[in-house]
Amino acid sequence: MTLTGTNTYLIGDDSGNVAVVDPGPDDIPSHLETILEKARPLGQISVVIVTHRHLDHLPAATPLCQRTGAELYGHPDLPGVQHALADGVVAFDRLVALYTPGHTRDSVCLWNPSDHDLFTGDLVLGTGTAVLDDAPGALADYLDSLDRLRELEPRTIYPGHGPIVEDGADKLTEYYNHRQQRVRQVVDALESLGPSTPEQLAAAIYVDVAPNLLPAAARNVRANLDMLLGQSRVERLDGDRWQLRT
Repeated sequence: MTLTGTNTYLIGDDSGNVAVVDPGPDDIPSHLETILEKARPLGQISVVIVTHRHLDHLPAATPLCQRTGAELYGHPDLPGVQHALADGVVAFDRLVALYTPGHTRDSVCLWNPSDHDLFTGDLVLGTGTAVLDDAPGALADYLDSLDRLRELEPRTIYPGHGPIVEDGADKLTEYYNHRQQRVRQVVDALESLGPSTPEQLAAAIYVDVAPNLLPAAARNVRANLDMLLGQSRVERLDGDRWQLRT
């Protein structure tokens, strides 16, 4: 689920302040020590920014803030946030906070308009695709967030997991098209299988996914069904079965 692990980014400004983006989980002491070591030549860690609440991004923020005296920045709904970021405000140096729900409701991306750099957390990964939130409206929110980021035409994407993406605009278009393709696949699977559960649809659609990842795939299918329900294209039957509306 985390590919090669969680990416932690250190960003320094001209005044000797350092922001740490997504310090990661708190069960790897060597990672925390590495953050402190790598930040030392850049200056003093004064800001810790977490893109969303998941356990592979947030927990290490607490010991890092305690060790450095830094404040935790993030979405107002981020657990433990000390400095709530408003949408569109500068979070640190030239980094602007953008609300981008879809992966979670409290997802925040960081945009550097000077260099056209974009830090996406788990909204966009370096490889593969992201898992959607399990809240109603997640897919519609996610597509809206992708549209917002596409308008920026970023050059470089720094994702929460996986390699840095050198052509950010192309990656966002790829992500948007992929989501539209998944919607079509859900419709096609319902047409082929008839009334089905999200788990049955996921097994039919995600044929190249490892079995342990199918529950996450079913959550994505459920997000598609939720959006299609809002468009009156499907209906829910008993036992969490779904079918196309005639």
